[in-house]
Amino acid sequence: YRLPRDFDGLIYLSQILQAEAMRVGVEHWRRERGRCGGALYWQLNDCWPVSSWSSIDYFGRWKALQYATRRFYAPVLLSARIEGDVATLFVTNDLPAAWQGEVLWHLERLDGTVEATGRLGVEAAALATTEICRVDLPETIADRRATVLVAELLAAGASTALVVTPFVADKHLALRHPGLDIAVAEDTPGRAAISLRSDSLARWVELSLEGADVVFSENYFDLPAGRPTRILCPLPPGWSIERARQALRVRSVVDT
Repeated sequence: YRLPRDFDGLIYLSQILQAEAMRVGVEHWRRERGRCGGALYWQLNDCWPVSSWSSIDYFGRWKALQYATRRFYAPVLLSARIEGDVATLFVTNDLPAAWQGEVLWHLERLDGTVEATGRLGVEAAALATTEICRVDLPETIADRRATVLVAELLAAGASTALVVTPFVADKHLALRHPGLDIAVAEDTPGRAAISLRSDSLARWVELSLEGADVVFSENYFDLPAGRPTRILCPLPPGWSIERARQALRVRSVVDT
């Protein structure tokens, strides 16, 4: 990542760097079933307040890694491997039974303009990794810095995972400040629903409530252009929806 401009940005970037390092390793090891029987990470939590590599701190707050582990340890995992101008998509199925679904992919610019797309049925054998397809970056695409592969795993037509894979290092991506549409409403009593939509790719979106610590249904995630997402979180005791709306803070990599 690019050098952060302040200490707060350094803390944020250190968390997502840790989460990305773990993700790359675990996805690789899980694809190599037969050579590697699995992967554990150190460490889950802290027994005292400290700066450490835990994914949950002493106070029970989730760091970026804790959210990321739920994605890269999913029993049915969609992952991508980049080699030059070729992206290969895989489905790793750690279930004891075969899995059926689909993979939908888009080769698109950061503003959501689609350059190529594909949709394939998936027959993922039990306890195995299945190579789904290879996506070549066309020669007509001159700017690798503004192009990413967005892939979704579909089960019964519903998206269960979304993976954004650049063809360059994150520090070279031509990210711009996304125009975010954000709405906060009551989902059920005591729980807020946060709806987000972006006009440009937002990498590693972080949600927080100023003045309170909550666990969101999802956090530190990629938000491609034009794809709405809905995140849930409990309201802190005594909080109203309006207070949560005023306290909500949203940032992504480009903000550092």
